[in-house]
Amino acid sequence: MIMRKVRDQPRTTWQDLVNDLKRAGNTVSKRTISNTQRRHGLKSCSARKVPLLKPVHVQARLKFANDHLDDPEEEWEKLVWSDETKIELFGLNSTVFASY
Repeated sequence: MIMRKVRDQPRTTWQDLVNDLKRAGNTVSKRTISNTQRRHGLKSCSARKVPLLKPVHVQARLKFANDHLDDPEEEWEKLVWSDETKIELFGLNSTVFASY
């Protein structure tokens, strides 16, 4: 059940797994889940903490998008995008499992 859930929903947290197993009538620890994941080649990782978008930033992005909505494709080809910032809208920043 643990591996199926993680395979179907890769951003599943330990707490999600503990709660699902508890609802199914099984009580397991985070350590048991971690060991099971590791045996199947998965490691846990924490998402990097990033600031949430403030309303002023949302408005600035919306204004930029609206201002450049009708720009021809040639204009967009001249741009170099250098911002690789991860943005979280709802602040969900928890441990997830990933295969390496």
